[in-house]
Amino acid sequence: MDTVSNYTETLEKTVRDLLKRQEDLIRTAFTDQLTGLGNRGGFARSLEELWEQDAPVTMAFIDIDNLKHCNDVFGHDEGNRYILQVSLYLKLYMKVGEAAFRIGGDEFAILSTIATEDDLAERLKHCRTVLLKNNDSEMPRSFSYGVSHADPALGEASNRMTLDADHRMYDYKLRHAMHLDRRNITQVHADDFEISDRIFDAFSMLNEGRYFFIENLDKHRTLWSQGALRDLGLPSEHIDNCRDYWKTRVHPDDLEAYISDIDQVYNGTKHRRVMQYRVRNAVGDYVLCRARGFRIDGDGNVPSLYVGELVNHSLAETVDAATGLGTQRMLANAIDACRRDRCETGLIAVRVRGTTKLNELYGAEAVDNMLAEYAGRMLSITRGRSRVYRSRSVQFVVLSNDLDHEAFEQLTRHLKEAVFAPVRIAGDTITPVCLVVPAFYEHLTHQATAVLGELDRRLRTAGGLVPNDSLPIPEAERKSAIAERIDSLTGLYRPSAFLEARRNGTWCIATIDMGHMRLFNEWYGQAEGDRLLADVGTVLKDIENADMGVAGYWGQDDFCVLIPFKHITVHQIYNRVREAVARYDGGVGFWPSMGVYPIDSNEEITIDAQAKAMFTNRRAKNDFKERIAIFCPEEYKREIVFNRTLTEFQYALSNGRITYYLQPQVDMETGEIIGAEALTRWINKDGSLISPATFIPALEESGFVVTLDKVHLAGCRHMASRASRSPSSRFPSMCRA
Repeated sequence: MDTVSNYTETLEKTVRDLLKRQEDLIRTAFTDQLTGLGNRGGFARSLEELWEQDAPVTMAFIDIDNLKHCNDVFGHDEGNRYILQVSLYLKLYMKVGEAAFRIGGDEFAILSTIATEDDLAERLKHCRTVLLKNNDSEMPRSFSYGVSHADPALGEASNRMTLDADHRMYDYKLRHAMHLDRRNITQVHADDFEISDRIFDAFSMLNEGRYFFIENLDKHRTLWSQGALRDLGLPSEHIDNCRDYWKTRVHPDDLEAYISDIDQVYNGTKHRRVMQYRVRNAVGDYVLCRARGFRIDGDGNVPSLYVGELVNHSLAETVDAATGLGTQRMLANAIDACRRDRCETGLIAVRVRGTTKLNELYGAEAVDNMLAEYAGRMLSITRGRSRVYRSRSVQFVVLSNDLDHEAFEQLTRHLKEAVFAPVRIAGDTITPVCLVVPAFYEHLTHQATAVLGELDRRLRTAGGLVPNDSLPIPEAERKSAIAERIDSLTGLYRPSAFLEARRNGTWCIATIDMGHMRLFNEWYGQAEGDRLLADVGTVLKDIENADMGVAGYWGQDDFCVLIPFKHITVHQIYNRVREAVARYDGGVGFWPSMGVYPIDSNEEITIDAQAKAMFTNRRAKNDFKERIAIFCPEEYKREIVFNRTLTEFQYALSNGRITYYLQPQVDMETGEIIGAEALTRWINKDGSLISPATFIPALEESGFVVTLDKVHLAGCRHMASRASRSPSSRFPSMCRA
């Protein structure tokens, strides 16, 4: 008995020590050792938790001015004192409930759920003023900052909020920071790059997702724009031996090609370089990038330079090939820029209808030429006063931030006249149906995703021209009964309306699931993911308009169609969806999957039928050779048995019909019990035993075997506790034959 009691005490002490150690490790992992503030990991964790609470969040990015100059001229000890001083001043001007983090060498962040943008910005302004005033060091000490706000409950994204704060911080730095010319710093050797600090920083802010670099090939030292530090996680704007450093960031499958290519630049056999490869970003994910640069040879008096840019395709702006207009990504960036600048903004959405039929009659190239004609008309109307984007395959958006409300209404009228006029296509003159919806904002308060969502909802609920174009968007939505049946993002039926569909003959329910949608959102951003889903919705809506079937949207990345059960129809619809996805990324991993469940004409459309199609889709998702799977009754029966076993096991567990016997393990030399093996038994309702072979494999496959282990452990602790209270008694044998 003493042996068991000692063993229990030792085990419990070990568990307590491990839990305390775990808490210490977590605290250490999320704490910056120099300042005692949270670190980058703590910032990401806190931001994620706030987003899960759907609470409005205000954040600030703070960047210490000229920390590198301080380190180079006065030493790293003085640089650390500079960092500590800034962190202490930030703490002084923070309110209870706000949190500060040191997320990089010279970068801090503040998260607040109680402050507005203006409130936090005002406190940081005062903090900076006091820091400058109380400075007694040999160089001025200050920081630059940017503040932004977002509301998760409105669907706004945290990454866009952080990007807004980052942009505002660098904008502030260009206009207000205490600049010290790098060329006057002997340790930095700014002549290595032959460009001034401020000019390089200004170029760096011109385009999101484009990172400028200058490399001194003689000294193997590279200067990178600040965006690369933020998005790709570079340790500093100055990278020594950059060629070797990038070998640790390039995807292993692209590494050989990268080494071969960059070596030719270094040895002078190649002067122009354009290459595409995947690079690990700041959060550890691989993103597709394009490197473009030019080698400038030196002559002994001046160094050889390699100058260029690295384009991050998950963030960078792109141009539509058919019309030459900016894409949805450029539009989203422009809207967010207007939001940051707090300027009046007008948006006019133009959607061309009936293009599916036109594609069948004239071909895709002729339709593209027609859309290019529409683009030309809109550009002629705007005359440089506004920007035009092709936001989706058949939708354009005109953005203006330089017109008052009266001028914007006049632009809308002229735009309607232009798009309602007949257009030529393949020699014929036609007049397609166009929807035109304007929206004017005195000041944008929401992110681009929410703004474009409002515009799309108005287009879908309008069904044509809204009689009163000045009608507020939320009011238009409330007055439309369609919104209750139609999903706002995709324009497809919601589940309740979808299940009311009627049909004759043999049809099928087919579920469509996007491949690795979560990864797509991480690579390209949540806003781009929403646009992909909306485009898939447009494809399926066109199928519905062509009387091929009925389409619905189940949320997240799940679509459902009710179509004739014909091989050619199923594959035709799948191929159209896959083509829509490929316009964003043609990678096989992002190919959609389809599960098909046939139904008879007299069979009712139910959630159960849709669930069977979803079950079938799981098989298609795991098969990259055949992404379409047909329902298999035998496979479904096995799944039913599997789920029934887990359900009945849970009931038996809660009713005390799951028990176990302990088979002791004895040390043959000492005769002491050193352990035990738990033998699980499931007692049926009639008192008979159910063989472990019928349920243990299901528990192991599902992971619920951990629940069983916890029950065993709790029982062992209970018996050990009882034994410890009876020192004179011997621990009874629990072995049963």
